[in-house]
Amino acid sequence: MPRPSDLIPLSREVKADDTMREFNQVLRFDIIYDRPLRAQLLLDRRHKENKALSKPAAYVRMSETGQLTDLACASLSIANVLAFQSVKDPQRETVETATKSLLQLIQGDIVTLTEIMLRQIQLHRIAVAAHG
Repeated sequence: MPRPSDLIPLSREVKADDTMREFNQVLRFDIIYDRPLRAQLLLDRRHKENKALSKPAAYVRMSETGQLTDLACASLSIANVLAFQSVKDPQRETVETATKSLLQLIQGDIVTLTEIMLRQIQLHRIAVAAHG
């Protein structure tokens, strides 16, 4: 079980649709600082009125790059499906063009978030080394 001090949160969270009366649901990735590094996807339930009643609903841990690329592929596929929901029968070329556009749209964010996370990991290493 990782210690809270070994969790490095991704700087971007994903807020889910507001489907619960008392809670907002949020997805967030953390890096678990360990050897080797692992990823943790947190499903957090944040109480709308009383922060003390907030609590994580689930943790999903992944240690292989393939697990994360599978998750990304599934997410981007669903994003395409939602984008094409009003198109009766999109042709493969149309889907390929939309996919390329989507990847171009998010490429800058991926690079920036990667740079931020690598810097946070480096800072964490320095802090761990300083405190022995």
